[in-house]
Amino acid sequence: MEDMNKIVYVVDDDEIFHFIIRKMLGHQGNKLTITSFLCAEEALEQLSTIPEPPLPSLIILDMNMQRMNGWDFIEAYRGLKTSLKKTIPIIMCSSSVDVRDIQKVQHTPELMAYITKPLDKNKMKVIEEYL
Repeated sequence: MEDMNKIVYVVDDDEIFHFIIRKMLGHQGNKLTITSFLCAEEALEQLSTIPEPPLPSLIILDMNMQRMNGWDFIEAYRGLKTSLKKTIPIIMCSSSVDVRDIQKVQHTPELMAYITKPLDKNKMKVIEEYL
């Protein structure tokens, strides 16, 4: 495992979710920096203005947000990812259990996984796999 600090972007308009994920990831003992974005535009802006890595090791993305949702973020990320030095795994996180959403995730190569809220230990294991 790399010795360097890993960065996780959490893109979600729910501040309580940010608090929970910080708590749950904080117990890992990993050298993690969690960067919170309450809107997708800010995360994209950050990704597009990073002159050199450190790029995030993982993006945890909410599906349903105001203004720009998770799918819009993926579309914008596609245009941006060619200029990034590495592919960043993205995990979509949502309270939706709609089969159409789950199928859409399976056909979206940028998305590594889909986890539903609320988080629990098993769902955290999915996140940890990508750290």
